[in-house]
Amino acid sequence: MNKVCEEYTKKEMIKVSIITPAHNEEETILACLLSVQNLAVPSNLSVEHLVVADRCSDRTMKICMERNVRVVEKNWKGNAIDPVTEVVELGVNESEGEIMGKVDADIILPKNWLVETLKHFDDDTVSVASRVKTRSGKWWLDFFMALRDLNYRVTPLGEEPRGAARLIDRVLLERIGGFDYNWASWDTGLDARVRAAGYRSVLVKDVCALEYRPSMTVSGLVSKQIEQGAARRRMGSSLIRTIGHSLFRLRPFVLWGYVMKNEENTRDWRSGSPRLAPSQEADCQGVQRGNCRQLQPRLNG
Repeated sequence: MNKVCEEYTKKEMIKVSIITPAHNEEETILACLLSVQNLAVPSNLSVEHLVVADRCSDRTMKICMERNVRVVEKNWKGNAIDPVTEVVELGVNESEGEIMGKVDADIILPKNWLVETLKHFDDDTVSVASRVKTRSGKWWLDFFMALRDLNYRVTPLGEEPRGAARLIDRVLLERIGGFDYNWASWDTGLDARVRAAGYRSVLVKDVCALEYRPSMTVSGLVSKQIEQGAARRRMGSSLIRTIGHSLFRLRPFVLWGYVMKNEENTRDWRSGSPRLAPSQEADCQGVQRGNCRQLQPRLNG
């Protein structure tokens, strides 16, 4: 029997907490908030939406509060290779749902997203992700993105779950030891830990979310690949695996970043400032409620 259905028989309500990491996302976050609010929700399910504002300096928090969405402000920088890891972890610690969603601020969910992804949980499934297609509204970039989407489906590496729109079982996440700070991408690190513990992360191929990035540029895509290549080197990925990733995923600048960039020159993708060497990292005592400031939504009317 589907795990969520079994939970329905044991209790009157089950709670889903959707966590959205946000760093200066005023351009796209409203569409994300509206898509979450418009989700089809079964009668014995409740949904909370929590935005973790990571060092925002624009109108992101104001937009969220105007929509009555709870905001937790994160104003510190930890030592995770991928800053999103600690943002998601903070959201998990600040939320209460038995099932947690991670939905990026530039994601627009289809109305049936929650219903269709929940169906795939069972006793061995930690995480369920939907397909995601990326578009910018610029035809030439969107053509490239469509080719990338096709590449993910046909290359020998296979199609893996992505981190932009997924659900996570809280109990099983705790059972495998939570998130891993030592990966270049939070979702890759999670899925590796899931497999190592004998569990599964599932990709649902018949439901697709839209990642809408109107500010996307070629230079931005190249920079992100270079930074991810440098991060792969820091975490000890082999040159052979990185070459395979770059070739089969059509991401050549990942290899460039792996070969050419060293740790001292790697930049935090959120702040644009150089990452500190390990000996210089600020002492981080973990994600605690005292490290963030909660903002209450402003009620309309």
